[in-house]
Amino acid sequence: IDVRLPDMLYGTVKMSPRFWAKPVAADFSKAEKMPGVVKIVPIETNYGQGFGIIAENTWAAFKAAEAIEAKWADPDYPLDSAAIDGVLKRALGEKGSALRDDGDVDTAFADAPRERIVEAGYAVPYLAHTTMEPMNATAQLKDGVLDIWCGNQAPTILRQLCANQLGIEQDKITVHTTFLGGGFGRRIEMDYALYAAQIAKETGGRPIKVTWTREEDTRHDAYRPAAVGKFQARLGDDGLPIALDIKLASPSVIAGVLRRLFPSVSPIGPDKTIVDGAFDQPYTIPNYRVSGNAAPVSIPAGFWRSVGASINGFFHEGFMDE
Repeated sequence: IDVRLPDMLYGTVKMSPRFWAKPVAADFSKAEKMPGVVKIVPIETNYGQGFGIIAENTWAAFKAAEAIEAKWADPDYPLDSAAIDGVLKRALGEKGSALRDDGDVDTAFADAPRERIVEAGYAVPYLAHTTMEPMNATAQLKDGVLDIWCGNQAPTILRQLCANQLGIEQDKITVHTTFLGGGFGRRIEMDYALYAAQIAKETGGRPIKVTWTREEDTRHDAYRPAAVGKFQARLGDDGLPIALDIKLASPSVIAGVLRRLFPSVSPIGPDKTIVDGAFDQPYTIPNYRVSGNAAPVSIPAGFWRSVGASINGFFHEGFMDE
């Protein structure tokens, strides 16, 4: 966000508030008349659709984004928390893939008196990264050569995806990796760079710094997924657990990342991130089963520091305490 280049333009984005939903109508008349606004252009990438605002300063771009009146198509996922929770709980009730299955859990529970069984349910919501520095990138496309400046966590992938987006060769792209401004997995995503590269096609060779508002940044994250867990323990005569049965459900991080970064690649097998931090606990419990299910919610889920462990470590240790 500190990049300064000669003759630089400034911009921002207004993306669909409904992930991957297309605009069905848009009115730019108010925005285009605002002082300092140069142009409003369409944006379309694997991350979704919306509009890029090109202006002489960042504030003008922000105000123009607010003035755009748009209607968007309906998304393919539930629009409220209760409906999302319903999808998660239905996934939890299905037979999952067990990454750990020690001993014989079913037999251990079969003859357990009710007073020897402890049960608990857990749930966490989607969480945004809210990095210290909002998403941004500076791009210049001149004479078929792209220079792009941004904090990122995967410069090689960034160059590859920008080449695909613009239809140019990778050797025509230079990625200038700046200080990160906070990553935590958010800047392994490439939306902010792809948007800047696409907008740079419309600036006549001038560099443009594209900075997201904090509202846009929070609304269009690749979130730590919402998740639910069902835990059961069978206690022995000494009050210590002799069997543990854990069921977990959340949207698949791996499937989401592949959809955005490599849409031609399909995920193979179960997603280990759903059970990370639960299947690999060091407790010496003889009968120990951990299973996970991917819940079909297409809200973008991504890497958020420890990802599964940040969810399941809390679930697991909370249950052990109880």
